[in-house]
Amino acid sequence: MSMEETTTHEPNGDMAAKAATAGGLLGALAMTSCCILPLVLVSFGVGGVWIAQLTALYAYKWFTFSMAVLFIGYGFYRVAKAEKASCGEGAICARPVNRKLMRGSLWGASIVTAIAMIFPYLTPYILSY
Repeated sequence: MSMEETTTHEPNGDMAAKAATAGGLLGALAMTSCCILPLVLVSFGVGGVWIAQLTALYAYKWFTFSMAVLFIGYGFYRVAKAEKASCGEGAICARPVNRKLMRGSLWGASIVTAIAMIFPYLTPYILSY
């Protein structure tokens, strides 16, 4: 094997996958800021006028949803691409990233994003009991 063949692993792939995973997690947290986060804070006894201001973020729900979906989708793409381009025999590779942790984080962000999208529509049914 020549030297060119052994260095085919792209070190920026791990950084792109990490950045996409972090973006997906932050997008999922941003999705909860308008609806779920105020409810959780009030449940824990945190009060104040500033909690009511969080509901003003509801107007940006579709923007945060689209950004979260883009980051999560790109994160899944990068994780899958990195698994296919794993280091071969004799290749010089950077420190490998725990793909199971990244995949689990992306699935968790996907679930939180889905719950945050559905929650405003389910709230009247939950509160009616």
